[in-house]
Amino acid sequence: MGILSAIGKLFGMLMYFIYNTIGFQNYALSLVFFTLVYKLILLPLTIKQMKSTQVMQEIQPELQRIQDRYKNDREKLQEEQLKLYQEKGYNPASGCFPMLIQLPIIIALFFVIRMPMSYMLDIPARAVSHMALVSIESGDLAFDNEKFKIDLRDPYGDDINDQYLQQAYKDLSSKDPYIEVRILDAVARKPEIVNENPYLSQDHKQVLTDFDLKVFKIFNLGVKPSINPKEITANPGIYIPALIIIIIAVGTTFLTTSQMMPKQPKGKDGKSNNAGCANQSMLWMSPLMTLWIGLGTPCGLSVYWTLNNILTFAQQKFVNKYFKKDDNAKKEERNVAKVNNKRS
Repeated sequence: MGILSAIGKLFGMLMYFIYNTIGFQNYALSLVFFTLVYKLILLPLTIKQMKSTQVMQEIQPELQRIQDRYKNDREKLQEEQLKLYQEKGYNPASGCFPMLIQLPIIIALFFVIRMPMSYMLDIPARAVSHMALVSIESGDLAFDNEKFKIDLRDPYGDDINDQYLQQAYKDLSSKDPYIEVRILDAVARKPEIVNENPYLSQDHKQVLTDFDLKVFKIFNLGVKPSINPKEITANPGIYIPALIIIIIAVGTTFLTTSQMMPKQPKGKDGKSNNAGCANQSMLWMSPLMTLWIGLGTPCGLSVYWTLNNILTFAQQKFVNKYFKKDDNAKKEERNVAKVNNKRS
């Protein structure tokens, strides 16, 4: 996890830079621009993947003939398919790579969204601990110490020191992964938690006072969605918007996957020909993975996933249109060459 944490720190620095510049100090807008930057960086890989998908579409008739010819010889079928893939420069596993490269990015973003004060705003751990202790003592932050058994001292007591605060931060964040998001909620209700913190610089106080994880004061991007009816009924204003976000993420994942997935050739038995990761199972695997990850992480990740899906959909449309023009131009060149040969 050390490498992923380091990537998370790097992403946090990038998010904070965007937040202070083109993000206009708006967290949701910063997440949008972050996704755009990420897509631009991976654009060459995305185009390569889309080209591969295009090639797969073009070789469908030949794959169909191979499947019909060697339907009773599985070994020969795989051998001929491999030859065709090599001849056309197609890699059946190419559809997997973009998904695999997204996983460390998603995990790193999980750190940034779950712990924005540490990974994005670079708030000292002792200051975060002090805010937590003050919030717990005042009742602004619910914490079941009977369950977690953490040494929680008076935040203004004589026995408070850096060593204790550092350890308290580790204990609190390990017992409650969303402690920083919850502290920010408490700060939004009671700004004096920040203003009276002796471990914060004036700049950090201003940053925390202005920082807001909510979109339109409704969608809290730091909240983890819940499907527990009791939790939803108790806090509908928190959990219903979170569920709306994750439903949109799952829906856009399904649409994008169905658009990018090449149609598989079917034999006389009606079964599709397997082509690595780019097969029918991916149509359902990707949305289910989005749902699974989305339910276990802050809904800011679902927003990122939705933005990523929309941009991928737009890229696919553009690339398909570009390649179609390119293919038509090549066909015209071939037709002209044939006519010239006949005249000769």
